[in-house]
Amino acid sequence: MASTQTTTTVETKLSLAFMNETTENAIAPETIPKEKALHYASEAYSWLESWGLGYQRNDPSTRKQENLLFTHRNGIFNRYGVAHEQFVWDLRSEESLMDKFAQIWGTDELLVSYDGLNLSLPEAERPKTHPIFAPWSHIDQSPLRSNLQCVQYIMNLLLNGPEDGGVMVLEESSKLYADVWEHFDHKKGENGWNTWKQQFLDECALGSNRRDRTVHYGAAPSSTNDRFAAYVCYKPASMVSDEAKEVRVGAWARKDGTAHDPSVIRLTTRSPPDTHTI
Repeated sequence: MASTQTTTTVETKLSLAFMNETTENAIAPETIPKEKALHYASEAYSWLESWGLGYQRNDPSTRKQENLLFTHRNGIFNRYGVAHEQFVWDLRSEESLMDKFAQIWGTDELLVSYDGLNLSLPEAERPKTHPIFAPWSHIDQSPLRSNLQCVQYIMNLLLNGPEDGGVMVLEESSKLYADVWEHFDHKKGENGWNTWKQQFLDECALGSNRRDRTVHYGAAPSSTNDRFAAYVCYKPASMVSDEAKEVRVGAWARKDGTAHDPSVIRLTTRSPPDTHTI
């Protein structure tokens, strides 16, 4: 069956109190009550402990990578079916969170990404020269998709300060989205830019809602405080192709993850990479 790709332009309502159109990122405080956020954080701790690899939240000596599951980088967990854990679906289903996206897009007919969590557990005080603090500046959108495609929400679950990690953004960088690819033309592969893949911008110098055309990276905590956050992205169902919807059904059944953008056909398998046994 031939796939149907939706090309309809959706009128957005980004001129909201919590979305700054100049910087294209914003902080929406207390989207859910503090007690609920801490409940979801506790469920995340329980999920890490449930694998029986040795990690225990109340035992500092177990805060080691060998006691944890495979992580993509800087505490990002997007495998092992975490995107489909009940507490993650409960979080995504918070009415106040969904309402933010309904206001942004001007519709409540939305589809959500099967995205992961950031569960950063710093082992000890680390010097600022530690490799984990190196910026990994990138854009979560293909150079071939220049218009607005995705608004991502990062739901912070713990009480954190300026030394506890977070999202670093290059403000107003989305205004240069079309120009930046000319500057980085030497970075594209021999077959040109791909249609979906995350693009790294390691020559760029560098808060939470943001658009995926914004240059950003996830910063690791420089303190010993944990940072727990959930990645959530809703998008109008009218912007998701029939083919992508079918792929999403299969991903749900297998408990696979998806890209931040619900309309992008790119899966993260439930299983870890072949280089990891668990």
